[in-house]
Amino acid sequence: MRELSTRAVTGVIYVAVTLLAAWFGPFTTTLIFLPVCMLGARELHRLALPGQNGAVQAWYMLVAGAMHVAVAAVAFPGPWHPGFTIAVAFLLLLLSIAWLLLRGPRNPFTELGALVLTMVLVGLPFGLLAHFFTHGPWMLIGFMVLLWTNDTGAYLVGRSIGRTPLLPAVSPKKTVEGLLGGIVLTLLVAWLLSRAIPEPGLRDWLGCGVIIAITSTIGDLLESALKRARGVKDSGTLLPGHGGILDRFDGFLLAAPATLIYLHLLS
Repeated sequence: MRELSTRAVTGVIYVAVTLLAAWFGPFTTTLIFLPVCMLGARELHRLALPGQNGAVQAWYMLVAGAMHVAVAAVAFPGPWHPGFTIAVAFLLLLLSIAWLLLRGPRNPFTELGALVLTMVLVGLPFGLLAHFFTHGPWMLIGFMVLLWTNDTGAYLVGRSIGRTPLLPAVSPKKTVEGLLGGIVLTLLVAWLLSRAIPEPGLRDWLGCGVIIAITSTIGDLLESALKRARGVKDSGTLLPGHGGILDRFDGFLLAAPATLIYLHLLS
């Protein structure tokens, strides 16, 4: 019971911070989630390269933070262009390669791969948060609500009636019933959102619901696979009752890019 209470308090704070960011717009959202992105990069570094020194960890955080800002900047009012993000990403890659070569890495495949994964799996999704505002002021809130709904629905249904393992080799607690329960509840909330927020329309809210439910589940399973490979329960201890940043945002990391691609294709 105490663990559930702690988890609930942390969840409320998380929701409050997200709503605050959405209220003040893309620039504030980028600033609020910048440290979150960098801490997530630190956790990914610990999973990918356990035992590395603090300088390596700091570089991962710096790369993720720079990628986060570069991606978000395109959504700000001003002369920014997508080519700016591509240029920054390539510069970060070049600097990372040079830094790895200067350090004399024992396993350049693993270290460079982990750095690229940090840019793509952590820096990119967090930076894309600012782009939800280009689809309307309420789109970020709607996205987050659907993300939380799927997570909650899958947890409650899976815990109460879940019997059929989804991918037992990756996550023994995930069930097919939980997956379906999350999808159904997400679609129901997507329908309610379409009634409260007419844009982008019922069909597109339902489409976002399906995409979020599927991609967030894949993201959850991916993080479970990474943790299982290292023999750890959580990616960190920063968030009481939840674990680390990656434990809380695992579904978000794939759902955010997928949802924005869907919305961009519609427009």
